[in-house]
This record gives sequence, structure tokens and C-alpha cells, in this order.
Amino acid sequence: MPDVTERWGQDAAGSVAEPYDVVLWNDPVTLMEVVVRVLKKVFGYETEKAERLMLTAHQRGRAVVWTGERDRAVRYCLELGTNGLHSTVARAG
Repeated sequence: MPDVTERWGQDAAGSVAEPYDVVLWNDPVTLMEVVVRVLKKVFGYETEKAERLMLTAHQRGRAVVWTGERDRAVRYCLELGTNGLHSTVARAG
């Protein structure tokens, strides 16, 4: 399982909010190099981490590429889609 950059966010009241995953789905059409480039651009990941996440999605069909607060997860998901990658947001766990 990939390491998580953020595990929990806080809501306005300051309590721990339920975490959400950004799930990257395998794409047999998009070049692996493009997936790595997008992960680096969107999340600021180092090449090694982006490659590991890309390979996880390629080999297992999906990879959790980020975990944290829901609004930010949705923004990341939309940004991945804008860059041609298929992703979804799901409750973590």
C-alpha cells in the first residue's frame, strides 16, 4: 500500500474529519510516462513515488494516490481528470 501524505483533515469545529482517498484507476491507453508526469505535477511527488503509484495502478488495477479531507480529495480528482487520468474519490479504509 502506498504511503499516505495526509491521513486526516479537520472540519470547521476542529474535530477530526473522516478521511477520503483519491483512487487512480489503471488506464491501458495513457503512457506510463504521462501518468508519472501528471502525478508529479498534481501532487508534487518525487519521480520514485510517482512511478511506484503508477506501477501499483498498472499491476493491481488501482492505487490510492492521496488521502485526506474530502474537499481537497475532490479537487485532486478533478485535476487528475483534467490531465487525462481516471480517478475517483472514496471514503478511506
